[in-house]
Amino acid sequence: MTNQIEHDDSATLLICTVGGSPEPIVASLLHWQPLRVRFVHTPQTKGDIDAKIIPKAREEGVELDRGRYELFELPDGQDLASCLERLRRLTSEVDSWIARGADSRVVVDFTGGTKCMSAAMTLQARRWPCLFSYVGGGERTKDGVGVVVSGTERIILQTNPWDALGYQAVEDFAVLFDQHAFAAAEKVASVAKTSIVRQYRKRELAVLEQLAKAFEAWDRFDHKSSVATLDGVAKSANDLRAVLGADKGDRVLQTMDRIALHLSELCRAARPSRHDVLDLLANAKRRKDEGRFDDAVARLYRAIEASAQLALKDRHAIESTEKVPLDRVPEPYRTAWAPRAEHGVVALGLQDSYSLLVGLGDRVGLAFAAAELNSPKSPLMARNRSILAHGFDRISAGVFDKLWVAALSLADLEESDLVVFPRLSE
Repeated sequence: MTNQIEHDDSATLLICTVGGSPEPIVASLLHWQPLRVRFVHTPQTKGDIDAKIIPKAREEGVELDRGRYELFELPDGQDLASCLERLRRLTSEVDSWIARGADSRVVVDFTGGTKCMSAAMTLQARRWPCLFSYVGGGERTKDGVGVVVSGTERIILQTNPWDALGYQAVEDFAVLFDQHAFAAAEKVASVAKTSIVRQYRKRELAVLEQLAKAFEAWDRFDHKSSVATLDGVAKSANDLRAVLGADKGDRVLQTMDRIALHLSELCRAARPSRHDVLDLLANAKRRKDEGRFDDAVARLYRAIEASAQLALKDRHAIESTEKVPLDRVPEPYRTAWAPRAEHGVVALGLQDSYSLLVGLGDRVGLAFAAAELNSPKSPLMARNRSILAHGFDRISAGVFDKLWVAALSLADLEESDLVVFPRLSE
């Protein structure tokens, strides 16, 4: 399909494969009027550049002095793998050219050369922010199936490959998103978005970029930013359905509704709240799924501590474990903690918070004691010896499993109660 683009004043780097005929390359030079050219050749066609292509281009009014073009040799034009490996070296040059500014563009012309050269060039350039160009003709030999008749050359294909290969970016995004690599997923969408020409595809990738940004914020406990960004994603629901497909898009949007409700309630609730415990446990589960047991147990520890703080606040009107009125503490704890009290209040850590709950006869404190989480062999002690706490030990999967069961029990939750991230690859 012909997709003509009018010539403009962009500073163009033309990368073109060189074959046995100079006419297609000259036609491309005449059309694009490049500021700089990279001729991709083999040892067999190297001599044709200065002997045929440059003089013929000069005859057509395209003056290329030696400082405006460079040669780039592919040792074997019949070896696809070696061509691909060699062409990778042009990536830094392409990136540098694009970095010059908005008026700089790269055009890849894959008309000339062997089929392996053309295939390698299109495969390598598929991720470059470039235009693809192909020189065809209005007339061919052999009843229309031979070579282009000299003088009838014309640019018949000009397209940005990212417009089609944006689908690959979406697949890459989904894989990274499902691995909770949200910053990397956001980057994939962002890079693809800037490379694509079609506006509807830009919008689709923009909504994926925002989706990853929202979940990245949530994963680092920036709940307010996450809520605001998810609201923006919801407003672009049609674009999300378009890029993910209607069924998957609807499932993600439904999950987002539940997530937005959870985060909104978390942001509104007085701290600590049940939503805080839910959020910590869900975050711990994600870290465990990634094999990051030290990070996971650090979150479990905080969730267990928050469960005690929540019980003291909701059932015993003790708003903060940092300032517990000593006259609210039953014996024998009052006498034991009195020496460290200041101005009639005492600060309690996790173990002391649960001891206070035991003294108050609270079911959560009694469950903590029954689970022997205050014993020297408790998995909480293993956490204290971890490199993210006070020691240098590595947390094992077994320690996580024991604390996971205890944390759910103390919070009076089932794993099914947790708010989970959607999966895009399913």
